[in-house]
Amino acid sequence: QRPAAPRPPPAAAAQQPPSTPADPAPPVVANDPLPAPVVLPDPQPALPPAAAPTTRRVVRSLRQLGQTGPMQLRGVSPLQGVQFGIRADEVVTDARLVISGAASPALVPEASQLTVTLNDQLVGAVRPDPARPAFGPIEMPLSADFFTEINRLNFAFAGRYPAACQDPLSDLLWMTVSDGSALHLTLERLALPRDLARLPEPFFDPRELRDTLVLPFAVPPGASTELLRAAAIAASWFAVQAEYRGARFPVAAGAPMTGDAVVLATPQSVPPGVTLPALSGPTIALVENPNDATGTLLLIAGRDASEAATAAMGLALAPQLLSGQVAQVSTPRAPRRRPYEAPRWLPPDRPVALGELVDRGELQVQGFAPGPIVVPLRTAPDLVTWRRHGFPLALSLRAPPGPILDVGTSRLDVSVSGVFLRALPLREQESWPLSWVLRQAGAEPGPREATVPIPPWLVSGRNDLQLRFDMRPMHRGDCVAIPAEVQASIDPVSTIDISRAHRFAVLPNLAFMASAGFPFTRLADLSETAVVMPDQPSPVEVSAFLGLVGGLSSIVGVPATGLAVVRPAQLAQVANRDLIVIGTLSGQSALPQLLRDMPLRIEDGGRLSISLPDRLDGFARLIADGPPSADRARAASFLSAPAEGLGFVAGAQSPLAAGRSVVALAAPTPAGVEAIAEALRDPARIPRVQGDLVLLSGDTLEAFRIAPSYQVGSLPIWLWPNHYLGGRPWMVLALMVGGALLIALPLRAALRRRAARRMRGHA
Repeated sequence: QRPAAPRPPPAAAAQQPPSTPADPAPPVVANDPLPAPVVLPDPQPALPPAAAPTTRRVVRSLRQLGQTGPMQLRGVSPLQGVQFGIRADEVVTDARLVISGAASPALVPEASQLTVTLNDQLVGAVRPDPARPAFGPIEMPLSADFFTEINRLNFAFAGRYPAACQDPLSDLLWMTVSDGSALHLTLERLALPRDLARLPEPFFDPRELRDTLVLPFAVPPGASTELLRAAAIAASWFAVQAEYRGARFPVAAGAPMTGDAVVLATPQSVPPGVTLPALSGPTIALVENPNDATGTLLLIAGRDASEAATAAMGLALAPQLLSGQVAQVSTPRAPRRRPYEAPRWLPPDRPVALGELVDRGELQVQGFAPGPIVVPLRTAPDLVTWRRHGFPLALSLRAPPGPILDVGTSRLDVSVSGVFLRALPLREQESWPLSWVLRQAGAEPGPREATVPIPPWLVSGRNDLQLRFDMRPMHRGDCVAIPAEVQASIDPVSTIDISRAHRFAVLPNLAFMASAGFPFTRLADLSETAVVMPDQPSPVEVSAFLGLVGGLSSIVGVPATGLAVVRPAQLAQVANRDLIVIGTLSGQSALPQLLRDMPLRIEDGGRLSISLPDRLDGFARLIADGPPSADRARAASFLSAPAEGLGFVAGAQSPLAAGRSVVALAAPTPAGVEAIAEALRDPARIPRVQGDLVLLSGDTLEAFRIAPSYQVGSLPIWLWPNHYLGGRPWMVLALMVGGALLIALPLRAALRRRAARRMRGHA
């Protein structure tokens, strides 16, 4: 089966996957205070590293566990929940749940309650008080025996109001649980054996369902390009494991004071306190953190930088072959990648079944108003179809029959990334004679079949297909019970097909880079991409580099084993690749050369300026698709204002090879470089990254279009008029007028000649 694309796991309502939550804020972690340091007089013998505290206290709100707002429990959706994990090297020793919320004042207290369970074990219940609709904070102790690796915290609502007949759709039946309700956990760290077979643990634990991976890297100062490439390959492998959680890789010259880290080392560059094992080739090893006896370092080492890069390749391509504390890696053979064939993207050459994109259990729902079924739709954004014809989504759905549901009002809503497309009735309109004959013959109605076209502009990068059943019970008379355990499903054989689209794009377009890593992710292992690093990069710049490469790899689900890393003097070696340039304005000497075709100028002193357009630019835009003059003036005005922490992302065609791209991330300071790299990873800011120039000043992010455009990919000849005239309605009008003249003028001349001959005949 095809692996599912990265996305947050559904909240854990029993047998009911609720809405996919937005990325939550990082959890608030309160550690026990460390003892005050003791200053010893010199000289003193070296002391062994002190063990870090093995106990920590964690407070996680429901919002941090995935809820996007207060939990709404109603008569037709009485069960909701959240899901969270416990690390393999930790165990819960004490826990409590503090909840607050509100209840309908119309509920009968003796017959209504909110029941809380943890992994199907009863935690407690809350009864409503009509005199005080709001309740809490209420503290409920949790038994440590209830916790497992993956845990489900469920909230079940049961309610009645003062009436003889109960309507589950009544607005009187509701309770809410605040998303500020929180779990308070005390965790004890376990001492587990160091074994490479457990990778990516303990550096990344997949049971941490919501936390961003923060993994320190120790990279020696002045590291060679091969050692930087080794670090990027290792970081990209961890970022692929982290998937939707995101990953950050702070960089330092030595091992961190506490916790785990990845160390890149050769005999010529060893972090202080770290002892390398005997090296006879590319080596991967697990050793104790010299600053923290409970911490573990993952050594990626070799006798030189080239062997360290080979060791990183072994980690990325064959981690299942590693075991023990030390392993020597043979040179792995990387698979050859074809364009657009990424594990987390839709197949480019065939229809793909929805059952290949998500687990089949996620295509089933329970209840009259369940949460949406979410299916990831990931691909490169350079899709082109004739006159924007949509991609067919062939759905096959099953729902209870008419005696249970009011099929006239029940429906399936189809949306893509929150954009509503169509509502499908759960049953097609039946023709009475035919349906009666089929029923008499014993034929059962099959699944509902329907095809929904998805517009191409909604399948561009990271998108989600949302299928929401909205079912209404059949009115069966007063005081007649309504079935509660109704189920519906989407058949796993339902398909989406993008194979008829052509691959073509007009660049530069930073929105493609931010949403799908395009054009760098065209080959999933980045084998047509090179990163240009400064001659002397700072740790912050290296951290931005690792985070950016990790983000690209997490999009496609493949480590960056084909990536090249060069210095500015080595540009000729990667002239035929797409280039990413990272550095400060004063430290990255490749910026003026690679951005020379843009009106962006780097002045002495590390200041930016924009050359204003001349009078001919407006006329040139009538012929070709050039940047609007107003954007250049607006960008120049933005740069002229005093700015704090200014950084920019710029895209242009590579001056080294036609059709190749350059994207530069730069700022006056290393902190600005990290800030602009973080903006490209922030889901809230990604939609604002557009055009070919993005300027960041503090919290202000502005996008502009100032560079000349170029094209990548190809179109068949019959699509060129559609592409060229699609954005130029005035040219369509001019062609119509010209065509009319071409027809009218010869016709007028022919009619005049005919009239002249007729006059001569009469004479």
